[in-house]
Amino acid sequence: MSTIVRHIVLGLSLFTFIHGVHAQYSGPESVEYDPDGDQYFVSNTGSNLIRVQDQAGAVTTFVNVGASPYGLELMGDTLFACVGGSIRGYATADGVQVFNLALGATFLNGITTDGTYLYATDFSGGRIYKVDVAQNTSTVLVASTGGSPNGIVWDPTGERLVVVFWGSGAAIKSYDRDSGAATTLVANTGIGNIDGITIDCFGNFLVASWSPARITRFEPTFTSTGVNTGISGLSNPADIDFDPVNNVVCIPNSSANNVLLAEVSCSSGVIEHRPYATTTIPNPTTGLVGFNPPFDRTEPFMVLDVRGLLQASGSLRVNAMLDLGDLPAGIYTILFTRLAQQVRVVKE
Repeated sequence: MSTIVRHIVLGLSLFTFIHGVHAQYSGPESVEYDPDGDQYFVSNTGSNLIRVQDQAGAVTTFVNVGASPYGLELMGDTLFACVGGSIRGYATADGVQVFNLALGATFLNGITTDGTYLYATDFSGGRIYKVDVAQNTSTVLVASTGGSPNGIVWDPTGERLVVVFWGSGAAIKSYDRDSGAATTLVANTGIGNIDGITIDCFGNFLVASWSPARITRFEPTFTSTGVNTGISGLSNPADIDFDPVNNVVCIPNSSANNVLLAEVSCSSGVIEHRPYATTTIPNPTTGLVGFNPPFDRTEPFMVLDVRGLLQASGSLRVNAMLDLGDLPAGIYTILFTRLAQQVRVVKE
């Protein structure tokens, strides 16, 4: 195993280190952070294995899929994987297969969840599928995307599925999770063959492309041109993920057989480039949290867990406190949607 260290400035974010694990992967395609185990699941198309890497860099085999696994997504205590035209699920505790559903797809590639359903892209078929795990059924959410959809991520703030596409001048589109209605966010990104997409601690979208090999940042509105993050050591970066506990962008280099972990300097309180700043009181908390300075008007909010799944929402009245008492212990992000601002809090 070798380690690569770099210092890279990404706009207002700072990538401080990049760690690369070599020689233990074969065609790494997708990385999925597991907050419960504080570890990283990595699918390998060359060896048919899903491997797991701990924070010390040790890599072990989680399960032999028996075929090439592509996109990975955690939902509850199950790791789901795109395998050919099917989605399989494996218990995170022991790797036992607990789910297997053929979707009738050609080549499933990217996968995400809104906490209730799974959504998967069919790269060759140009479709997007919606999977009801509880009912063991699937439906075609989008019959024709008009291209080759690759990476997909659920955006809880915008309540939309955001999908990146393969090809020259690749597009980025969003889809309604119920109707499948499409919105073109960027018709031509100026980069080619986008493989993966994730959301960082500032709510920005990071996309991994092959042409050129780079990680590009887009603001949530997608009204500005994408910014090159400057991360080096990339070689066909594939299905990336963001680790909100350790503030790390997880990048599988599919042709270099390594995984890069790029640390991001996230504000301990809020997005620093916003004009308004607030902190929680107290933090950590056992339930009630206040905000300093207090809001001078009612503010809509959303509470997300470390997987980005919605746990609570509503409107916070002037000088009111937010009650997190019903939530289990853990790390949460409170999003104030009107302010486009976020606060991280630890619930004990």
